[in-house]
Amino acid sequence: MTRFVPNFSTQQLLPPWVSIGARNWVFAIKVPHHCLQGYLNTHFNEPAPDYAPFYYEALDYPYGLLRVTKHTDFSSHYRGLEGRQTLSKIDVNWAYPVYRWRVSDGNIRYDRKTVWVEPMSFDNNSYTMFSSREIWGTESDMARIVVDEETDPNRMHIDIAMQGLRTFTPKSKAHLIGVMHMEMNPEVKSDLIPDLANHKGLAAFVGALFASVGLKGAPDLHQTSEVNTLKQFRDVFNMQIAVYRAIIASRTDHTNVTDLQFYKGSAVTLDFMWSQSMAEPLKKLFDIDNDIPDRYPVGHPGGSDEIDGKDVDWELPRIQKEVVLAASYTADIRYNVTGTLHTYGN
Repeated sequence: MTRFVPNFSTQQLLPPWVSIGARNWVFAIKVPHHCLQGYLNTHFNEPAPDYAPFYYEALDYPYGLLRVTKHTDFSSHYRGLEGRQTLSKIDVNWAYPVYRWRVSDGNIRYDRKTVWVEPMSFDNNSYTMFSSREIWGTESDMARIVVDEETDPNRMHIDIAMQGLRTFTPKSKAHLIGVMHMEMNPEVKSDLIPDLANHKGLAAFVGALFASVGLKGAPDLHQTSEVNTLKQFRDVFNMQIAVYRAIIASRTDHTNVTDLQFYKGSAVTLDFMWSQSMAEPLKKLFDIDNDIPDRYPVGHPGGSDEIDGKDVDWELPRIQKEVVLAASYTADIRYNVTGTLHTYGN
């Protein structure tokens, strides 16, 4: 293999990455099964040109997680150099657990394993965004992300904006547009058991979520924290062909989990802002119509200047999506690549 020539200004953000005392919020959202399986079919189950020796299958329960993580002590532990050049950042991703089956030469599935996929991701730090895209193949976009849980103890507010287009026209210019808005009343706690019973399959989904984290003081149960991503590079002469395409396995280990708290889904307001830039992922991942939804209200519900919004265009249709359950916790998180599972075309 040809030796890699560094193509960025600094090497300090090579994995593994470690985040100490990261604050996490997770929001369980119900989506149709065809959205979950559709992503797997187009990204992992398609031949390119050969089939991978795996088949990815969505679980029976139709839920995914919108995860918001606020890092205040994030650094590279590459070559054992711990805590060097620490930074802070916020990332948001859409993720869900799936079954990965091995497939024999006779097309028989066996050896089922639960792994996670992350079809959509936002990061407000360019260092980690570009590093994860290059090393993991993460489909991450640069965004402005604001998490406010200080102003009002009975209300937390999360806003996400990115460079994009409201509409595609010859005169359109890319600018900061609203992508997502969330509000939550943290005082509305969940009794959990009745809330799980009200949504079919939610208990199993929550079980899969917390099989991937390690509670502080609990024994190490080798939690299911493997993440699979599709890493690929386009052919410069044919944009529909990848000159390199591979499935990459990594681990995201949450340990020393404390301050775990559940909240009723009704305590959360989640709004997606519709634009041409977001139309495709909203349709494919969340089953939100990709026609301009005139029936929806326009604008940021809290006012465009409420949180870091002076430069953000919030004058977009606002589509609300139901949250069935939410949780928050504090954890130490370690991110690391474990290997390449399959390189297509070998």
